Amino acid sequence: MSALGPYLTSLASRVEARLAAALPDPAAPPERVHAAMRHALLGEGKRLRPVLLLAVAEMLGRSSEPAEELAVAVEMVHAASLVLDDLPCMDDAALRRGRPTAHRAFGEATAVLAAFGLLNRAFALVAEAGPQLRLRRYTGGDLVHHLAAAVGSAGLIGGQALDLESRADDRSLERLEFIHSHKTGALFLAAAELGAMAADARRRDLESVAAFAKNLGLAFQITDDLVDVLASPEEAGKDTGKDAGKATFVSLLGVEGARTLASELLDAAVASLAPLGRRAEPLAVLAGFVRDRRR
Repeated sequence: MSALGPYLTSLASRVEARLAAALPDPAAPPERVHAAMRHALLGEGKRLRPVLLLAVAEMLGRSSEPAEELAVAVEMVHAASLVLDDLPCMDDAALRRGRPTAHRAFGEATAVLAAFGLLNRAFALVAEAGPQLRLRRYTGGDLVHHLAAAVGSAGLIGGQALDLESRADDRSLERLEFIHSHKTGALFLAAAELGAMAADARRRDLESVAAFAKNLGLAFQITDDLVDVLASPEEAGKDTGKDAGKATFVSLLGVEGARTLASELLDAAVASLAPLGRRAEPLAVLAGFVRDRRR
């Protein structure tokens, strides 16, 4: 499996080091909700979305603490979405990141509260980071709006709602791409755009990284469908086989067809980086990681 490489691994480590400090004091009430928030956020994860944000920001000239706060916020949103996705009323998953899901560990009510706690803390971080970035082309409100749009009914929530409705006999590739460009792709896109905005990027640079992230996010979902079919729960670190009876890229295209589509999307993602030149090499490495992932 392709590794993230030293530079991207260092970005993941920087995010990891900031996560716990961004959470509420675990000794402060409500202690159980705070414990569930920590459980959901601090479990072992790839941190691809915040790594993408920081890689884009640094590629375009921004390396600063406020950008790291944006990256932490994106990871909090991702963790909250996983808590909700795992609930009995949705996927009813038992395992996430190699340990019990939040609702199995803390109960369903506490898990829901923890997810909303993470979402609200994420938006607070974005609001706090905006003024510190001293942007000329964008505002702090633009940053909040981008993240909110990614989470909302035109983004992650909308994709999840349609995914819950999907069936194995729903054989439309167009519909499946729509679902997952929202459910999974919206947060990848927001991460890249927030990274570009944090660097006060020119519009054409923002558009290049957005095109990259859009294809990367959809390819990531396809590889996730492959993991669900091909990996054991121990290998994947989460429940597998949960998508039986639903429309997936594997059920629609088969294993090899899904691999081919993911590869084509990743090729397109890397091609979109051409205007950025050699400085975009870390993003190409990230695409290689997604191409070869097994968990």
